[in-house]
Amino acid sequence: MGAGLSILDMTTDIFVIVGYMNSEETMGYGWSLLWMVVASMVFQLILAFVQNKGKPAVLMKEALIVMTGLKPAFDAGRVCAGREMDEHHAFDAKTELVATKFCEMLCESIPGSLLQIYVLLKVQKVSRATVGSVVVGAMTTGFSSASVSFE
Repeated sequence: MGAGLSILDMTTDIFVIVGYMNSEETMGYGWSLLWMVVASMVFQLILAFVQNKGKPAVLMKEALIVMTGLKPAFDAGRVCAGREMDEHHAFDAKTELVATKFCEMLCESIPGSLLQIYVLLKVQKVSRATVGSVVVGAMTTGFSSASVSFE
């Protein structure tokens, strides 16, 4: 469920970014939100590099997973399957899942939701995509923070 929320959060953020970029008034906010998504991916790529730095082929596969936004789903699948740690891994699958969720919350979900709420209040033009993105972002943050504290 958490992985699905993370993917949905990324998808709604992309819709909002496109909407912001289509208006001169909100274009700066679109760039800010885009950089939040990029920052989340950069930190996840760094995490993938640390986890797979002895295996370039595996690293490239992981980088592709991160760049498509599917990293939360893959991490959740690895944890559910009880995947063991390989020799080249820096940490186990559960730790990687928690670190990925933390990166996503810190870089994208929390600041992205706050920015979108600010834009809604400032522009006073209610967009269904923005409201949906804020709701999904809040749900993702709540679920992820509960999962991280539980795990």
